[in-house]
Amino acid sequence: MLNTTTTNANIAVRLYDNQKYGTTYGKGLYRKALYNGTIDIKNSGVKYLVDFHSYSDWANQARTDEQMMIVRETSPDEATLYSWLKRYDNETKTKTSVCGVCLINLETMGMKVGIFDTERGVEDFWELAARPCRQVDGGKRSPQLLATDGDLQDW
Repeated sequence: MLNTTTTNANIAVRLYDNQKYGTTYGKGLYRKALYNGTIDIKNSGVKYLVDFHSYSDWANQARTDEQMMIVRETSPDEATLYSWLKRYDNETKTKTSVCGVCLINLETMGMKVGIFDTERGVEDFWELAARPCRQVDGGKRSPQLLATDGDLQDW
């Protein structure tokens, strides 16, 4: 794919059912992301946002040369959902597209995350296993799927 520098940082990916799936946001425009989520990298203060789509919907969103290269090197799979990455700045509440991709195979629950955010010094690739989360009552929203390579107690 792309040449990467390994940061060996721990990562946590939380996926939520998209509550707005299938609703419109304009004339003839529908929200098609099955899952929304966040990617947190330990001790970096950087958060990324993901929206998981089918291959064709994801590939049609490619805009940059880097994204087009990733699409060409990625094989379509019916059981896999795909997402581009956006960096979320907590102070300014802005979302900025970054070079990177996240894939999840819903049959094997295998997840691949590649982040190439040179501006924040995050250039790494992770292969993770997603697990279903226990749902809690009391109105607190909890993720449906969680993938991590570290202990969340230390975050």
